[in-house]
Amino acid sequence: MASRKIDSQHRYHDTSAAYVLPKASDIIERDRLDAQAAAIVEMIGGFPFLALLRTSDNISKVVDLTKLNSCCSFTDFTILGVGCGTGVATIQIATALPSATIYGLDLTPVPESSRDLAPGNIIWVQGNALDMSYHQPSNDVMSREILTPAGLDYIFGQFASDDWEWHKSIVSGAERSGLSTSSGSDAALLMRNSGLEVISVETFEFSFVPSSKTPNSQAMGRYVQAKLIPQYPELLRKILGADGISGERLEALTKICLRDITSEEGLHQKYTVTIARKP
Repeated sequence: MASRKIDSQHRYHDTSAAYVLPKASDIIERDRLDAQAAAIVEMIGGFPFLALLRTSDNISKVVDLTKLNSCCSFTDFTILGVGCGTGVATIQIATALPSATIYGLDLTPVPESSRDLAPGNIIWVQGNALDMSYHQPSNDVMSREILTPAGLDYIFGQFASDDWEWHKSIVSGAERSGLSTSSGSDAALLMRNSGLEVISVETFEFSFVPSSKTPNSQAMGRYVQAKLIPQYPELLRKILGADGISGERLEALTKICLRDITSEEGLHQKYTVTIARKP
């Protein structure tokens, strides 16, 4: 395999937060996030969120948005999107629920192009969700909206196989940076331990390659090939660098990684959606 040139010209957050991706305002990263948002919506069934569909008795999986808004009152309904990126999914949800209040929270200001398209029921918030105190009362957006009684919480995440050598190095580097590669699959346990009531846990196939073996994840496979894999060398440099891996060792692990994740039709990660609420 030919060596890939690592693009280290991305702009990163000047934050101590455990976050290795570029700013959402970085042009390449903005394009990737937009494509990712569209692929995730298709992967989970064509609608930008699941919590309402799972908790409203009169709403089916296939939703007519006109009927959705007419049969249910969302005047006091609030949604907080943590890590909203370019705001694409936030805008989709706000458009689907025009009577609800939608918060979009991210480390980076949402691009002006998204702000121009956003409906009036969106409130953009810049900040780090990890900076809040979970042990003392607060008036910040996380305390007001997510940690309120009966508030519905999402946790999205991917869980990759432990069979690959490069993946073991990623896990080690991620942990050293304060990240977790199993936060999605472990979310239900973490939520229960935090006193939340878990309503449902659902897994989806986050495909690396478009395949008939993963029919609901065709768009995700196309996104990974076109937008995500070209960014893998830089992503690996950031994560593995935290574990002291560089030079020839980094290049070798990168080549093996890119080979493994495209080596088999139907290869995919598990993408977990956990829905919970405070009793």
